[in-house]
Amino acid sequence: PFLIMENFDRVEELLINPSFSAKSLNRIEEISTLDFEGFESRMFEATETQQLVKPQVKEKAKEIRKARRMEEVARESKERIVDERKGFGWKGLGSRLIIYDERTKEYRYIVREPPLTEEEERIKDELIRLFKLLADIEVFDVDEEGKKKILEESLNQIIRDNGIRIPEGSKDKIFYYIMRDFAGYGKIDILMKDVDIEDISCDGYSVPIFVHHRKYQSIETNVRFKNGEELDSFVVRLAQICGKHISVYSPIVDGKLPDGSRLQATLSKTVTKESTFTIRRFREDPLTPVDLIESGTMSLEMGAYFWLAIEHGASILFCGGTASGKTTTLNALSLFIPPSHKIISIEDTREVNLPHKNWIAGTTREGFSTAEAEKTGKDIDMFDLLRAALRQRPRVIIVGEVRGREAYTLFQAMATGHTSYATIHAGSIHALIQRLENPPISLPRALLTSLDIIVFINAIPVGGKMIRRITSVTEIIKMDPDTKQLIFMQPFRWISKVDDRFECTGSSKVLTNIRLMNDWDEKRLQEEMKNRMRILDWMVKNKVRSYREVGAIVAEYYRDPKSVLKDPGGVLRRLKESEKEKREEKEEKERKEERKGLSKLFARRKKR
Repeated sequence: PFLIMENFDRVEELLINPSFSAKSLNRIEEISTLDFEGFESRMFEATETQQLVKPQVKEKAKEIRKARRMEEVARESKERIVDERKGFGWKGLGSRLIIYDERTKEYRYIVREPPLTEEEERIKDELIRLFKLLADIEVFDVDEEGKKKILEESLNQIIRDNGIRIPEGSKDKIFYYIMRDFAGYGKIDILMKDVDIEDISCDGYSVPIFVHHRKYQSIETNVRFKNGEELDSFVVRLAQICGKHISVYSPIVDGKLPDGSRLQATLSKTVTKESTFTIRRFREDPLTPVDLIESGTMSLEMGAYFWLAIEHGASILFCGGTASGKTTTLNALSLFIPPSHKIISIEDTREVNLPHKNWIAGTTREGFSTAEAEKTGKDIDMFDLLRAALRQRPRVIIVGEVRGREAYTLFQAMATGHTSYATIHAGSIHALIQRLENPPISLPRALLTSLDIIVFINAIPVGGKMIRRITSVTEIIKMDPDTKQLIFMQPFRWISKVDDRFECTGSSKVLTNIRLMNDWDEKRLQEEMKNRMRILDWMVKNKVRSYREVGAIVAEYYRDPKSVLKDPGGVLRRLKESEKEKREEKEEKERKEERKGLSKLFARRKKR
């Protein structure tokens, strides 16, 4: 707004104009809330002598366009802030905004970090230089919080020993960037800490980073790399964090970050024009059936249906397109698996996260060399893991995504009584059958009857944003012996964008089999459904969202349904007491490790 008022198209034009005054600078400072300390005197000295250098102007123009200015501009223009979150990084100095532009009808993700003056930048660089002289890789074999504690103590020691004077109010800002770069993920640290982000994508230094937000989908950020060298260095560092090596000889890396997130990266000028990376986030606290009901992905009655079906060993295939929520729904409904069952999950990259103790999480592995002729270790794919899993007597098998020859083994496992859950890309029943019956899967149609339930999940655009809905729940009844056609039944389906509701047909082969298996009459079956609906409704109303809490209530219901129906909150109280004891034990262990790490650090420093 100020630039328009002054008839300037760009910040650079404003700064190099001779009429630019201290009053103008103060006005910009009011709008942008940026810290101009140390710049004002140099700026006007150069202006008075006509020696203002363009590179300096451009550098300051970048600062003016930083996130803190964007917030104020958004308030005075056609942009509005739709979401804000603070408390990221050291002392919570980082924050982020999500802005909606009324003109372009697009969302933008704005990262805000504390600006540094030139003096603060100089002090930061000096602290980093001195710290690198003391750094020891063994000291950093701890989690992020442990690293921050060691860093803080080390930096304070360096400041004391070297008599470094830091201006008042600058220390935390300087520490913010050192902690971010050494103990975090650098420029993308806030993106990695935002629990609402599913994917982070960098297509090169010449374009901004994009993120996939759980609510606002794919949106542009204000984070970008200055040049190719900075991006190349960052990609190499990400690969090293994963324990991988990336180079011109081996320019593609597929790895796993310490928090479980999946990294796929390429190095520039070999397979892509510029270096790129994509991070698929791993959610430590995954969604639960309560979240699916709360968000409208499924109804309360559907939740009770899945609870009964999973409890009694029904096999389920989750179908849908890319980013439709297949694995998320599979993981959420897996909380209904009885706690005594042995579970084995098989995935390319770990996404399933369960509270069950008797659970083995398997992931595939590539050989130790990217060149096929030079492999020093055998590839372990999903087929290998599935064959190995069947020898371990699992009660439940979870396959992250069915794509190839492992599908035949999975359906054979279903046919022999192993409860199985898996995901597959398919948009309809006909598309699913075609994919399963044709190469590379090539299943005989008779084997498909081993599957009990097919769930279709879709991401549907409504009102400018995407919503996820279970659009249909289909049961395979049998295969007609004459026509060889599969006969289906659809107990639940979603009714259009306008109504946004679920319809229950009242007919279910799975529920009928459960009733006959337990020798229940129809009244008892309905009572069991209502009891589970009652528990789910209580969790929704009381905002029980943690997967551990939901899992604890479900597990307790299997042991003593009457006590849970009488007092569901009692389960949570007992769980919190148990977690408190475990947390205290963990904190004591971390304190011991921290003391040990500091001792190593200063012992090496003394020796040097």
